[in-house]
Amino acid sequence: RGGNPALYRAILAHPPHTINSRFRVTEQGEMIRQNFGSSEIAQRSLDIYTAALLRESFVKQVEPKQEWRDEMQRVSEASCAAYRHTVRDDPRFVPYFRQATPELELGMLNIGSRPAKRNPKGGVESLRAIPWTFAWAQTRMHLSAWLGVGAGLSSGTEEDKRVLREMYDEWPWFREIVSLISMLI
Repeated sequence: RGGNPALYRAILAHPPHTINSRFRVTEQGEMIRQNFGSSEIAQRSLDIYTAALLRESFVKQVEPKQEWRDEMQRVSEASCAAYRHTVRDDPRFVPYFRQATPELELGMLNIGSRPAKRNPKGGVESLRAIPWTFAWAQTRMHLSAWLGVGAGLSSGTEEDKRVLREMYDEWPWFREIVSLISMLI
């Protein structure tokens, strides 16, 4: 996500031992046309993938410290709690979701191998991941990608904030995640 410079940086930022000379990409929807819609653009996109993969094999990857893993766990738990509180506990959320997104209309389309909901009579909690994300993508809000992240990053102690700054400065993977989320917001 985020275009070609971001794609190059994201490949280089992968955690150690995740690429190992093999890389699989899934492009969806409008991104196929954007990245491969003409032979010139397709060649440029493939050049970026190739250059990043070749360079990645010569770059020493940063091994995340245990302190960083612990901090990611703390951020994850706080982010998840904030996300769930908004989506599940705020009575204004479902009406907002139904008004702000084409979720109900998307559910009527026959565009997937499975139904949009696990339970046809269920609410938003029964939506599968693809219709949930696709509904938000149609609004260009991408709420499902960033909701709760701010709570995770801003909660914690001064020591937690010091560790987050260190992670941002020294860990390319974390820096790219923050950059991608910043772009969405």
